[in-house]
This record gives sequence, structure tokens and C-alpha cells, in this order.
Amino acid sequence: MSLVAEVLCNCAFCDGSDMVEVMDFGIVALAGGFIMPAEFDSEKRYPLRIYFCNDCCSLQVIDKIKAESLFSDYFYRSSSIATLCHHFTQYASEVVSRFLPMPSKATIIEFGCNDGVLLRPLADLGVGSVVGIDPATNIVQEMDDDRIRIINNFFTEDLAKEFVATSGKADLVLANNVYAHIPDIQDVTRAIREVLCEDGVFVFEVHYLGKIIAEMQYDMIYHEHLYYYSLLGLRRHFARYGMAIFDLQMVPTHGGSVRYFVCKNNSVYADKINPKVEQLCEEEHSLGYHRKEAYIDFAEKVENRRTELMCLLSRLKSEGNTIAGYGASGRANTIIQYCGITSHHISYMIDDSEAKIGFYTPGSHLFIQSNDVLESSDAPDYILLFAWSFLDEIIAKCSRFLRNGGKIIVPLPNVKVITKNDLGKLKLK
Repeated sequence: MSLVAEVLCNCAFCDGSDMVEVMDFGIVALAGGFIMPAEFDSEKRYPLRIYFCNDCCSLQVIDKIKAESLFSDYFYRSSSIATLCHHFTQYASEVVSRFLPMPSKATIIEFGCNDGVLLRPLADLGVGSVVGIDPATNIVQEMDDDRIRIINNFFTEDLAKEFVATSGKADLVLANNVYAHIPDIQDVTRAIREVLCEDGVFVFEVHYLGKIIAEMQYDMIYHEHLYYYSLLGLRRHFARYGMAIFDLQMVPTHGGSVRYFVCKNNSVYADKINPKVEQLCEEEHSLGYHRKEAYIDFAEKVENRRTELMCLLSRLKSEGNTIAGYGASGRANTIIQYCGITSHHISYMIDDSEAKIGFYTPGSHLFIQSNDVLESSDAPDYILLFAWSFLDEIIAKCSRFLRNGGKIIVPLPNVKVITKNDLGKLKLK
């Protein structure tokens, strides 16, 4: 059942009307949800199109779904991925040591806190008030740590004003892999400014548009990810709210992200802008990220990558091989639906998260089972590694599968096949 989403007539960032389509993924099911057979016939599908704003250089999904449909009951849990647990432990230590001379008297808010993978190490470091905000009731109900205050809601300007009235301003506001998910980005940016103290810092991580383009990471594109950020676009956005990006760090998570540091224009950090900020802006300008042609060219290359992957899968199936997918995620569902992968190509999906076992993927309706199958006599000949951005971690888990003759297909950045002969070349942890 296909439905019409809300179609934006104006840019979500600047309200401009000079928008142009650069990619069309067709009519697809929502990538972040997983379903049961009783829901197959009533499953909703929506158009997924990417537009570029010529006025402010922002890249965005023009077909928007109600946030309640996307995030109120959420499957993704950061703590199920060991790499992310380590990453956020280091992250917590860095921001506390850099910005909080007296942690016990500080207040930190993280919106889109998920299962508390960052909140727990912040509490471990003795931060006085650790606050997590998230609308996913099913996930926040699982958190049981009396050191952390949880607000089960969307982060909005109204909520920020209420928080300030009852609890005061925050020293740090954090948001990780969530700033691209927000339907009303203008409201949330006002909320950030409202809740931050004058010298407070907003720190957020988001997938980097430059990595998406350079490495053909079209799997990052789905309804939940409403925006695809360049630094050029972000600087213009924050400037509208009297804020500035004063530092940034490239981080490896999710195939390549950026950690941005944002302050108010009258902050002590406003005149301490790291030269890396201007350098990256110049690099993006030279690559044409301020022009639609860069994204139209990207779309053409993505089509070629799709053809390459489907030719490989079709050949392997014609030779009698069994193939399973590994990593039932939103990114996997984008590849599956965009490429037209069906049960003819993949017999089932494998995932490490117990919360997904027994469900089916949206759109393609592939059954999800545990990774125990890789140790059994029913192990597939190949696994298609949708969670390719965690390659080292998953290869380590699958080393016995490889040594027993199994093979792993990596779809991105380049289509390749890994065999037991490659084990010695990989950095396994």
C-alpha cells in the first residue's frame, strides 16, 4: 500500500523555494521498522526523493513522514555494537575534560539518547546532572540507572523552555546520529540555543556528506535520515541562529562522520575557531558541494554500483549458491529496496541484536535470525554484509565461517568478496 507523504515546497533550513531534485529512490517502505507477517498486506510505502536547495546548499529528503511513525517504537540500539560502545566512552571522556572544569556541578543534555550508550560513561565520570531525551518509549523504558534523568519525548523549543524554567541552563548539549533525523530542524536549533548557557557548547556527530559522495554510501539515504550535511550548509544554518561552528573532528563511525562543536556568537569559544573549519569549507567548495551538479553526478554513479552488485548476486545464485544478508538495519533496507533484492537473491537476514530476531525486513519481507546459523550445518555459502561500516568487528565474529569456506560480499564502498585467504590481511580485534 503506497501513501503520499508530506511534500515540502520549501527548504527545511532556509524556507527557500529554489529546490531541485537530484535523486529518486522510488516508492519504498520505511527503512527503520521491522514487521511481522500479519502486517505485510497493510505495510505502508512512500516516495523517497532527495532535493538540493540552491539558496543554502542543503541536501534533504523532500517526502517527510510524521516523526511519531518513525521514532516512537524504535529497533536500533547503539549498545549492541561493541565499536560504538568504545567510541562513546572515549567521546564522553573528551568532552568532559575539554569543557567541564567542574563536572560535578555541570548539566549535560543528550537528545536522541537511544539506550544510554553515551549517558552511562558521562555518569561514570561524575557529571552532576546527566539528562537523556528520546521519544522511543520502548528503548528508554529499558534504561535502569538512577544517575540518569530520562525525558521520554521529542526535543523541542517548548520542552527546552520548560527545562530551563525548572532545571536551569545546560553546559553541554549533545546529539549523535540524530541531527539528521529531525523534521522541524529550525525548532530544534532554537531549542538548542534556548537551553545552552552563554558559554555552553553543542556537540553533535552526523554522517558526513563528503564520505557519502566519495564512497558511494547511498545506503545512508532513507526517510529517517532527512538531511545530508556539508559544512557549507551547516555554517549557513547555524549563522541564522546566532551560532557558529568553532571546531570539528573527523570520526570513523558509521563509515565516516564529523563531530561538530557549536557555540553562541558571544561565547568565549567564538573567537577560537579552529583553522580546520575554514579548510574544510574551502575543500567542499572546490568539490562543488555548493552546486546541484555534484549530486546529480553522484546519483549516476550510484546506479552503476547497483548494477554491479545485482550482477554479482544473480551470477552467484545461478551457480547454486545460498546467500544470507548480515546486518538488518535501515542502511540494509535502503540497499535491498533500491537494488530490488528479494528472497530470490537472499534467503534470510542475520543480525546480532536480539530485539530484531524473529521479525521481517520492511518491503522485502526477509526473515531475521540470529548469527548462530553461521556456526551450524545450515550456514550459507555467502553472506552479503550490509553492516559493512563495521567490517573489522564483524569479520572477527565471522572468522570461523570464513575458515570453513564461507565468503563475505561487501557492497560498499566497492563491491568485493572476502574469503579465508583475506583473513591475514585484515586488522581483526
